Amino acid sequence: MPDQNAQIRAAIGRLLSEKTGVSVISMRESITELLAVTGAALTVETLQDMLLEMAEVRGMMVVLDV
Repeated sequence: MPDQNAQIRAAIGRLLSEKTGVSVISMRESITELLAVTGAALTVETLQDMLLEMAEVRGMMVVLDV
């Protein structure tokens, strides 16, 4: 599981870096992209938590449009 978390965090980092300069991102679109890229076996709630945490560190807001 730790390996999978590292891979998912890397995917989230790539997703957020692609959106550099954007102050607000869509939760729904981001989770859909992450599931497509990673095929993650994590729950959507876990992905949302990770995304929110990493976006906050970068000063980005996530629209909770799930």
